[in-house]
Amino acid sequence: MIVTCSGCQKRYNFDEAKLHGRRSGTVRCPACNTTIQIAVPAVGDQTTRLDADANLVAARPQGLQGSPRLPSDQRVSLAVLEGKNAGQIFQIDHPKMILGRTGADIALDDGEVSRQHACLEVHGARIVLRDMGSTNGTFVDENKISEMEIENRTEFRLGGTRLMLILTESGSDPGAAI
Repeated sequence: MIVTCSGCQKRYNFDEAKLHGRRSGTVRCPACNTTIQIAVPAVGDQTTRLDADANLVAARPQGLQGSPRLPSDQRVSLAVLEGKNAGQIFQIDHPKMILGRTGADIALDDGEVSRQHACLEVHGARIVLRDMGSTNGTFVDENKISEMEIENRTEFRLGGTRLMLILTESGSDPGAAI
């Protein structure tokens, strides 16, 4: 499980076995010595994707028809708000782009991001964010999603990287929209 220090905001991979079956405990941050409270979620609170359920997930959100296409009057970009790539703006120049650590259209320098973590699919003015079976999940408003239609200025998180979708008029600067 990933834990975050409330003092220095560093993130650590904590082995739940160190709690020896207890539901909670504390550890000290090696960087700043702050006490970190750890609580293991109840078994029913954990989300698991089963292969048998994969066919139950709709292939596309309702109402999206035809091939993906970029909008003719808008530019689609992703701004990195938090993480090692903070400050970077990635232009979405194909209607379907993979976000991940390696082997992706948009490569993020984040060890918590899977190699091919999520997909951004553009259908004109409608944009869908889809998790690709990542290890750590894709989150919109801190809610884990498998697939969701997102809008201009929607923030989402992959691993420790927080991004924002930006739609601007074709001739404008995407950085000006933040």
